[in-house]
Amino acid sequence: MVERKREERELFPFYWNPFIMLRNLENIFESVQSTETQSSSMKMPMVDLRDDGNEYLLEADLPGIAKEDIEINVDKKSLILRARRERDKEDRADAYIHRERSTSSLYRTISLPNDVDYENISARLNNGVLVVKLPKKENDRGKRKVNIE
Repeated sequence: MVERKREERELFPFYWNPFIMLRNLENIFESVQSTETQSSSMKMPMVDLRDDGNEYLLEADLPGIAKEDIEINVDKKSLILRARRERDKEDRADAYIHRERSTSSLYRTISLPNDVDYENISARLNNGVLVVKLPKKENDRGKRKVNIE
């Protein structure tokens, strides 16, 4: 009888303690959560791109980031958005009881429609929301639709 219980324990180590799997799962979640909050890796800002008729409007949430720390680059196919929020260098680390905000970098590449007028793009930052206006090119006068008879 004792030999059989020992075999069962070896085959099913969680058999004798049904909560050990739950505890292991909690440990996994805690380790993932702690590394996620401690890392200062690249993050992707939330972005909306909509068609407003004569222009496209891109809005990106960049709370706590100054306009000097934002870089926007555009090529014929995409808009590349980079931003960085620095932690104050003069802060005393020992003065904090709890600290979650740290240096972070944001990066996002957004594919753009073909009819964007790249020469007249403008941007402004208002209350932590970056608004990029992407005017549409005027229709080429040399092009027209040909109807088939």
